[in-house]
Amino acid sequence: MKDGVFIVEMLQKGYEAREKATQVFANISLQQLNWKPSEENWSIGQCLDHLIISDCLYFPVFKKIAEGKFEMKFWETWNPLNSLFGKMLVSQVQETSRKKLKAPRIFEPSQSNIDMGVLERFHKHLDSLLGYIADFSKMDVDKIHITSPISAVVTLSLRNAVTVLIQHQYRHINQASKVMQSKNFPLA
Repeated sequence: MKDGVFIVEMLQKGYEAREKATQVFANISLQQLNWKPSEENWSIGQCLDHLIISDCLYFPVFKKIAEGKFEMKFWETWNPLNSLFGKMLVSQVQETSRKKLKAPRIFEPSQSNIDMGVLERFHKHLDSLLGYIADFSKMDVDKIHITSPISAVVTLSLRNAVTVLIQHQYRHINQASKVMQSKNFPLA
């Protein structure tokens, strides 16, 4: 039953993240979407694009899990560092960043201008993510281990993967919100 409660909590947080993104970014212009406080910082559009890119890398394995077709590989089953990797990722990818983390190259957003369709794509992607999470409600999310898209060495429980992905939504929605509070953010 604890897994069902966990899934409900993660879904609720996911829906709240979706609502927050809708409220905060609903009326931004294309210029605002692509404005960056500096070359080292991402724009609002890049933050949303990054979430789509990084989360979608988990979708193929999530689909297999949801369809009951997933079989853990030897390393996912026997990796002695499963819980260590998962706990480490959960602590690093907090909703409010304690320190800036460099995104792995595979997760980097587009460097060019992002079109306004990113908002709709983000919502559709988040709906897909939440759909997969809902499918996990009757599963033992601690016994299923998956390989991270970052490295074949890194494995983590489905519980930790879901936690990281939901926290990740907030981390970058918060980051994008801070862009809007920057000194020279365009008014329209």
